[in-house]
Amino acid sequence: MKIFQLSIIFLFAGVSLATAQTGINTNAPASTLDIVAKNPTGTTTNVDGLLIPRLDRQRAQSMTAVPTSTLIYVNSIATGTLAGTAVNIDATGYYYFNGTAWVKIDPSLNIYNTNGTLAGTRTVTTNGNSLSFVNGTSNVGIATATTQGIISATGSTRGSMTFNGGSANLDMYVDNANAAQINTSGNSTKLSIGTANASPVALKANGAERLTMISNGNVGIGTATPNTRLEVSSGTVNSSGVRFTNLTSASPIAAGQSIGVDASGNIITVANPTPASINTATVNSTTGADYNVNDLAATIVTGTSQSITIPAGGKALFINFMLGIDYVGFPAGGGQATYEARLYIDGVATDCYLRTQETSAGTNTQFTINTVKFLTAGSHTLDVRMRRVVNNGTTSGANAPCRPISMSFNASYIN
Repeated sequence: MKIFQLSIIFLFAGVSLATAQTGINTNAPASTLDIVAKNPTGTTTNVDGLLIPRLDRQRAQSMTAVPTSTLIYVNSIATGTLAGTAVNIDATGYYYFNGTAWVKIDPSLNIYNTNGTLAGTRTVTTNGNSLSFVNGTSNVGIATATTQGIISATGSTRGSMTFNGGSANLDMYVDNANAAQINTSGNSTKLSIGTANASPVALKANGAERLTMISNGNVGIGTATPNTRLEVSSGTVNSSGVRFTNLTSASPIAAGQSIGVDASGNIITVANPTPASINTATVNSTTGADYNVNDLAATIVTGTSQSITIPAGGKALFINFMLGIDYVGFPAGGGQATYEARLYIDGVATDCYLRTQETSAGTNTQFTINTVKFLTAGSHTLDVRMRRVVNNGTTSGANAPCRPISMSFNASYIN
């Protein structure tokens, strides 16, 4: 009976035994089995199509010795399990047998529902559009323009990118209303930032480059063309721009080398200052030979002539003379004359002097001379000379005999 029915079907369908091809609704089948819709066009409501066996997952899972390429439609996954030959049957749909398991036909595999492995290089052409992965207010975007390639990572509180090399990590992130940071962690041994050619490395602040390292390793702060290993340009005249916060003028003096700057502003070492010392020449005397004083010339007070040697570079010499002079007798017509004692250096009168007026024979007077004079290097002679500067009745040229009764001389300079 079944054979009779199939023969009737083939008879009406148009069977070509000569070519071993079967056509349904066609007398010229183009393949082993060619099914042509009864109504390929139009608005008729009758059903055209092919129904293949419909069964549930358990039935498909229970089949044995299934020929490869067998086609079924699973209409229920309420039975059976995702195991064995049904390991891929996770939804209703068409499945074919690949010799090992049932495989879904047109499974609509994509990155939204299935993991996968690339079989080769793939290229996504954005055609000027961006590609974004969005989760609420956070997203990662890839965009291309004619001259730019952009990768962005956006979050409501943090945008970050992380790179991992084994157990070494590099994190770049910026926090909302907070700092932006680049950090390494894990077993990373160094964070190296720089260039692989002769281009300089620059750090910006407030939109301007503030620190530059050029190809030879010179670093400039405030300058993009440093000429030394470290060059600081403060931008302010007579200010270096360098401050030692913990080393100030109040810091205690320690052993070390003094530093200064040369004409180009380079920091250099300079000779440490020699500790100050005082070189002093002193003479004290209570006796001296008598001498005569008149108004015609200055006479050296005996015992006051002293020699001083000044070292290279010259020195400021602090000079002090204290003299006690006894007027041994009156000159002719004398009695009220005025006498002057003046400091001489190398035989030249200085502007340091003192004047006193005589009273009577047998009396004495004191002269105190103090001054500071700069003397050049070499040997110099200092002495005090007296002269009568106001005769006041004393005969001009008349000598007034004098005798030194005390003399104290002190000359000092600081090394």
